[in-house]
Amino acid sequence: MADCLAGDRRATCKEVSQAIGISQTSAFRILTKDLQKRKICARWVPHCLTADQKQKHLETATLLKQRFNIEGQAFLYRIVAIDETWIKDFEPELKSQSNDWRIPTSPRPKKFRRGQSKVKQMMLFAYDH
Repeated sequence: MADCLAGDRRATCKEVSQAIGISQTSAFRILTKDLQKRKICARWVPHCLTADQKQKHLETATLLKQRFNIEGQAFLYRIVAIDETWIKDFEPELKSQSNDWRIPTSPRPKKFRRGQSKVKQMMLFAYDH
């Protein structure tokens, strides 16, 4: 059973049971009770930031906090945040397709966004106080 999952951790109980030649119920019991595996979905994260990008974010946040400490609420009233983003058409992987069999102590897998099609629109958002 473990060899079957080593090749494909996304295998369903039905696929495992067919490969080994046992019932789906038995395959599920062995996976969950005996091998202590469970299906875990990947968590969406928007970007995989580099150490330099994380450092730059920290420096910017620290600078903004220092200015707020000096200027108070007046600093917040002057901030206008503009978000410009491209909305691209793509077909994401279904949540059930990203399930893996994992032991309880294993970390949740991360899933990055797939490549997108060339169909896109620009969206602008402005936020103020």
